[in-house]
Amino acid sequence: MMNLRDTYASVDPILTTLAQGYMLPETNIANFIAPVVDTPTRAGRTLRFGKEAFAVIDYRRAYGTNIPYVQSRFDSDPYALEQEVIAWELPEEVIENAGEGPAQVDLRAIETRNAMSRLMNAYEVTVADSIGNTANYEQAGDCNGDGALDNLGLAYDSWTLYKADADVVGAPTGPAKWDDAQANPITDVLTWKRAVANHIGIRPNSAVVGSAVFDRLLTCEAILDRIQFTTADSIDTDVIARYFGLERGIRVAEGRKLDDCGNLVPVFPENAVLLFYSPLSASDSVMPAGGASAATPAFAYTYQLTGTPAVRPEYYIRERRVVRAEITVERAVNITGLGSNGKYGSGFYCADVFA
Repeated sequence: MMNLRDTYASVDPILTTLAQGYMLPETNIANFIAPVVDTPTRAGRTLRFGKEAFAVIDYRRAYGTNIPYVQSRFDSDPYALEQEVIAWELPEEVIENAGEGPAQVDLRAIETRNAMSRLMNAYEVTVADSIGNTANYEQAGDCNGDGALDNLGLAYDSWTLYKADADVVGAPTGPAKWDDAQANPITDVLTWKRAVANHIGIRPNSAVVGSAVFDRLLTCEAILDRIQFTTADSIDTDVIARYFGLERGIRVAEGRKLDDCGNLVPVFPENAVLLFYSPLSASDSVMPAGGASAATPAFAYTYQLTGTPAVRPEYYIRERRVVRAEITVERAVNITGLGSNGKYGSGFYCADVFA
């Protein structure tokens, strides 16, 4: 009798290598926001980081005094990976038409890459949804207990709501919404970066912007006036990233998904901006980047089961005369950088900078 465990564990080495070598398009924001890290188990405790994990601490000591120490903590929230499976099928007639030998292998490779593209597009929606709820971020509050607002929140539904709080706490803002001719986005970005640093001790180094926001930045009068004497390059994401002081870079969210009416709508809101901190260099691979570790403080990680994505050996379905193979990946996005009150603290999100 066939051993079920052996059957379950087997993978197609060639197609699995193709799946794990799949490279994301530059417009995919999933792994940019939540870099992949390996986990050997499907469930466990989430390693999260408070502001002390990001802050710089003085480790000098006088003789006889207590020794400074560092301690990672496992938050009380468990994580459980979600299994995603997609199958591709090739009718035997298509295989016959493609011929024997290498042509058949090419068909399998094409279908594997196509399936991986669909898996990653679906995961991009998952990541975008996880960071899009403003209630999950640190809120504006009264730290001094005098009844007056004295610190900004880290998420707002609109630029107007953000400006109202900024005016109360005395934080500088641009003169107008970002779609206005008088807008000066750099002032807002610097304020947002300081707001995050107040929670975790370090400024954001990455950003994701909606497609409408990026289009507006390309024609923003304040940016054009600033850079016209410093570079002859056309404005692109690299120029804007340097202008905003975001060392890790900026990604433009161009992804689309079908809504219930069959229309293509943005995965990430077109008018939104997310600033966040991640220590890893940007990677478009579906596998962990070099040096990726869940023990390094960051805004978010994708916990991915070791060895996935994996492609099971193909098999023949006699009733339909098709060859079928299944791709499995098990993963979950976790927001790991927490602020002073245990909510998202290592990023700033504005859902609509035009409102």
